[in-house]
This record gives sequence, C-alpha cells and structure tokens, in this order.
Amino acid sequence: MSAIALSIKMGPDINFPKGYDSTKTKAILKVVQNEQYHFVDGVYSHWPPDWGTRLSFEGDVTKLNQFMAELHQIPGTTMRLILYRGRNDNLRQDSSWQLDYSQAHPDRLTLYLNVNSTNIDLYKIVFPEWTGSDKVSPPKEISEVLGRDDRCIRPEEGTEKNK
Repeated sequence: MSAIALSIKMGPDINFPKGYDSTKTKAILKVVQNEQYHFVDGVYSHWPPDWGTRLSFEGDVTKLNQFMAELHQIPGTTMRLILYRGRNDNLRQDSSWQLDYSQAHPDRLTLYLNVNSTNIDLYKIVFPEWTGSDKVSPPKEISEVLGRDDRCIRPEEGTEKNK
C-alpha cells in the first residue's frame, strides 16, 4: 500500500462508514470485486467530510452495461452518472469508467463515464431507469436519454445534425 498526500492507493474495496448497512456493503462489494470487471486502480481519500473512495475500471460497453445493471439492483441506493472527457496522454491515462463512493452520501454511488474511452461505444450504453424505489423499470436506450437521435452530436462528425 502506498500513500499519496492524504490518499491511500487500494484494491477493489470501499471504505464504508462505521455502522453502515452490512447488506448494502456486501451487495456493493460483490459488484466492485467481481473479476469480470477489470479493476485498474483505487484511491481512498482521508479528506472530511467526503472520505471518498474512487475505483477505476476498464472494459467494453457490454461490461459497463452489466456493471450499471448490477448496481441498479441494490435496494436503498441511488446513482449519479457523470460524463467527462478523460485524458489519454503521457501524463495520464484515464480508465473507461470510475465508481466514486462518498461517506458524506453513503447511499449514493457516482459513476464517472469517460466519453473519450476507445473501449466504450456511447450509442450502445443501456441506462437503467433510476426511479428512487426498488421497482425495476425497463432500461432506456441512449437516444431516449439524450432526446431525439437526429439532434445528437455524433463523435465521428463533431457537429450537430439537422440544426
């Protein structure tokens, strides 16, 4: 284990708050420790009030869809999805996706999706419908999430169609 300032590198684990629901703990760890998801790196930060854990994963869109679907099945948790333009240069290589856990918001999982990842075809992502309840809803295609498909910006074109 190595330390970086007030952060510690770690394996596919999460530093949950003391007394956190053991059922949720086991369910979340079952997903992040599943070897079908290629774990790259992890960091735990000793910065209050967040006390955050960030886990990085590599994989294709099929694995990402499975990862999101499994997390969606965990009762009593919510999820945020943040799209970001990751780097892939001599200074830093960002993974396909990262899972962020904050002790300040213990029932919320944040998934950072690297839109610059060459492993992820954005148009094949299936987003579970996050209803805030335990009810399972049918997944949505990206065209439903983004709105009309003919108004989407396509990465290969770099311009908006049918403006």
